[in-house]
Amino acid sequence: MPPDRRVQRIVRVRTGCLTCRRRKKKCDETRPICAGCQRNDLACQWPPDVPGKRDPSHEHETQASATDQCRPNIFDAIEQLDGMSMPRSPLSQRAPSVSSSAGHSVIIGDHFEDTTLQEEPDNQRRLSTATGATTTSDTLVASVSMGNVLPRSLSLLPGYDAESYQLLSHYLATTADCMANGSTPINPFLVQIVPLAFSSDLLLQLVITQSAAHRAFRSRDESDTIAHSHYTKALQHFRRGVTDFIDGKESNPLMLLVGALLMCFTETAKGDMNGTIFDHLSAANSLLVKLLAQSDSAVPRDLKDFVIEYYTYTATVSMISIDARFSGQLLLNLDLEQRSRELLRTQYVGNLCGCWLELLLLIPCIFDLGRQWIMDDTQAVIPTADDIAMFASIQAQILRWSPYPNVGTEVRLAGLIFQEAILVYLYTSLGGFQYTSDGMYKGMVENAVTEAMSYLGELSPSARINSGLCWPIAVVGSCLLNPDKQDCLRRRLNAMTETFGLGNMHRTLLLLEAMWQSPASKAGPWNICRAMQQNQIWISFA
Repeated sequence: MPPDRRVQRIVRVRTGCLTCRRRKKKCDETRPICAGCQRNDLACQWPPDVPGKRDPSHEHETQASATDQCRPNIFDAIEQLDGMSMPRSPLSQRAPSVSSSAGHSVIIGDHFEDTTLQEEPDNQRRLSTATGATTTSDTLVASVSMGNVLPRSLSLLPGYDAESYQLLSHYLATTADCMANGSTPINPFLVQIVPLAFSSDLLLQLVITQSAAHRAFRSRDESDTIAHSHYTKALQHFRRGVTDFIDGKESNPLMLLVGALLMCFTETAKGDMNGTIFDHLSAANSLLVKLLAQSDSAVPRDLKDFVIEYYTYTATVSMISIDARFSGQLLLNLDLEQRSRELLRTQYVGNLCGCWLELLLLIPCIFDLGRQWIMDDTQAVIPTADDIAMFASIQAQILRWSPYPNVGTEVRLAGLIFQEAILVYLYTSLGGFQYTSDGMYKGMVENAVTEAMSYLGELSPSARINSGLCWPIAVVGSCLLNPDKQDCLRRRLNAMTETFGLGNMHRTLLLLEAMWQSPASKAGPWNICRAMQQNQIWISFA
């Protein structure tokens, strides 16, 4: 199609804003921001000339300038896919059932017109830095994009509509950054997950779903029909994948495992309170065991390390939500724990566990130690010599731990916060659910809580490392009895929620608010599961 005809077809109205002209939408001409741009959160641009007297050459320059400023982040990411490590799998061939769904739109109601891919330039630069990407050339943008609308003829994802492209752009620019804590300059949610997503319809749908859930919570729209539609579609894809795996149609559990982990963090993003994440975590456990039983050469080393870290982090920080009186489920068997300890020998630093993986691996040990003392909380139990020895051994490992010398200041502070929180978890384990004023560990608990609050005070609530601090905040917050300290933690969680837009941060505050209304005897981390039962707030702190 000749270039001049393309420009003539885009400009449908002569009196509206330039943005509506490029989008081929009717403009209500409200200045300075028209209703269409306001509804879709777009930059509303107006021509400098008098309405109705259009200068074609000037308007062409304005459109070209706007296109150059608002390049879709998706192109920067796609351009780099050839340079990324993309594991091959039988699932890399697209399923016919998904391809045949082309043309079926999941866009509902007024959201249909929200089809542009638009990101701020600073987000684009951040994505390019995180992925090692270079800026897309002007020639490439001009050849595949006109007015920021992705042409269907060049679609790399048949079966996905314009809304899906926008959600993918949101994931690349925002969601992936919020999921990772920034401990390393390389974000695995980009360099590991994105290549896999482009080789599997299941993972691509899950990435889009996670982005939709994150965007919906950031806008505080719990009735977001697009997010609900993608969530339903993701569950259907996942069930189909599980069925194929059980029936033997697929032997490689990698894609399904990563899918289960992505579903876990989708619940994190949307702030689910029904405990759905534990179902996904259970599925991930079985799939990870099967994956590790395969040859180490079947999956790239970096990807396998990330998957092990992903599961270990999610499993360990979720255990505090389990009522130890009725369940001994550790979520981390000895083989998985050994695989995680192999990472420690390389001084592994990850975007989920930072430099404190060694501390996380002590959580199941403390859970198992404390479980036997709360099975029957109606009578006092005297610890045996073996119990005391185990307690002392765990305490020595926690106190001996220190952050790696090569990590940044924020990572070091986060590690120290985890250290103090795990000490609190240990010190309250032998006391069961009781937090009495004359408890033998009262002074030790209060000292650890004070230290943790001090480290939190040194860390800005907007720092990326906060995305992984819900667990220590919940543990420390459950012991706070002073209203001023409670208010300090309340402000922090509110600031974190506004910055990251992750639902689990808001749900953590809801749970703590409920605990702060209870008497002091109901305080402490071993009471968290009881507070969940009483208030019907079933969450993970991942």
